[in-house]
Amino acid sequence: MKFTIKSISPIFGYSLIALLSLVYVLPSAAFEQRLFYSAKDKSKSFEAKLLDYDPIKKVVRVTLKSGKTTSFALSLLSEEDQEYVRSHAVILAVGRDVKLSLKEIKGEVEHSKDGLIRRSATPRSYEVSVYNRSDQIIEDFEVRYSFYYCVGSSSVNGPKHSPQVQKGTLLYPKLFGKYTETRTTSEVVMIRENKKRVDPPARSGGRGGGG
Repeated sequence: MKFTIKSISPIFGYSLIALLSLVYVLPSAAFEQRLFYSAKDKSKSFEAKLLDYDPIKKVVRVTLKSGKTTSFALSLLSEEDQEYVRSHAVILAVGRDVKLSLKEIKGEVEHSKDGLIRRSATPRSYEVSVYNRSDQIIEDFEVRYSFYYCVGSSSVNGPKHSPQVQKGTLLYPKLFGKYTETRTTSEVVMIRENKKRVDPPARSGGRGGGG
């Protein structure tokens, strides 16, 4: 099971469709149902999913099996459960406080021709900005991205579309609190081909006369 956040940006053209899918993957343990035990009486327990933890106030927020959300002091949990919550503090902070945004970078279009075929090649990439809304430093943050696009070409049998995918990873070694870090993906060259229309020759007008 994966906890993911995706951001998709489509690019449309006559002979190509491209989209960028961004995803960062976090361990899912913090988001699964778990049996929590009371600090005073281990015979008392409840099933819930860890939702959030405030390390300054030491307050835990969970979603109960019934679907109700509740908050309480960390000290009410057993030592083992307290350690579980503390060990997932950073993961929870990422899910809550990290915001991703995209900016498309379009390079200079190169035009070429081969007989009746007109071709344009446009390099595209994205700036991926990660904003840490919290006051804590988040280390070793990783964003995996995939370009899904279609390269269009012309042939004697008509236009062709070849699906393509290019994958990569962006690393953010240290995200400081209230700060934005930006990285740029690798370039993908989007190719578009059109066949120049040729008008049929004009018919000669009138009939020849005899004398």
